[in-house]
Amino acid sequence: MHHTPRRLVRLLTVAAAALAGLGLAVGAAAPAVAAPAVTGVTVSAPSAVTAGDSFTVTVTLTGATDVFGYEAVLAFDPAVVGYVDGSAVVPSGGFDAVDTASGTVDLVYTRLGTSPALSGTIAYTLTFTAKAAGATAFTLSSLSLVDPASAVTPLSNAAVSPAVVVSPAAVPGPPTGSGPSTGSSPGSGSGTGSGSSAATSSSASTSDDDLASTGSDVAPYLIAGAVLVALGAAAVLIAVRRRRAGEAR
Repeated sequence: MHHTPRRLVRLLTVAAAALAGLGLAVGAAAPAVAAPAVTGVTVSAPSAVTAGDSFTVTVTLTGATDVFGYEAVLAFDPAVVGYVDGSAVVPSGGFDAVDTASGTVDLVYTRLGTSPALSGTIAYTLTFTAKAAGATAFTLSSLSLVDPASAVTPLSNAAVSPAVVVSPAAVPGPPTGSGPSTGSSPGSGSGTGSGSSAATSSSASTSDDDLASTGSDVAPYLIAGAVLVALGAAAVLIAVRRRRAGEAR
């Protein structure tokens, strides 16, 4: 892991301010202390969340000895998740400061005044919000420890969480009961349609029957008229022929 000069100065400043509360005399001899150390570092987070949900990421230092303070930088994909400001939870009896940037949360922690150095298991939590569908791991990209004498020990054992998969938020369906009713309204509409159709069909049938009846009643007269016309035409032809024959004589 890399520890930039800016972070080193910042961490030392916080640790020195805390140590000032001890009332140590200037120039007094201080007993030698062992360098702070941890045997393991883990980063844990849920494996799956939904866009819009909030969730907690936990950074745990195990097997710690003589840890009076520390600085840890956690990195993530800012397009997928975002840090919730003010959500850091650290061990009691200490002071913390959080600095955020795009895709990182830099947390500095130190004990206060006469509070003893920490040993055993040290953990802190941060809360994030899932912003969009995707996946991201949380990587502890930098970790430095401070002992009670303000000596800083950078560590190189980075820790990475399993990937957190963010699913898209579910799209709400239409409210229950907002669709068309299946009761009497469609039925009555259907019935009205059938009645209208039946009435139209009945009217058309009656009209056709009337026309058929009228046609059958008129047919004999039409035939008789046609016969009379034919007889009249024949009589005219006979008369014309007789006149012509008489003139020829």
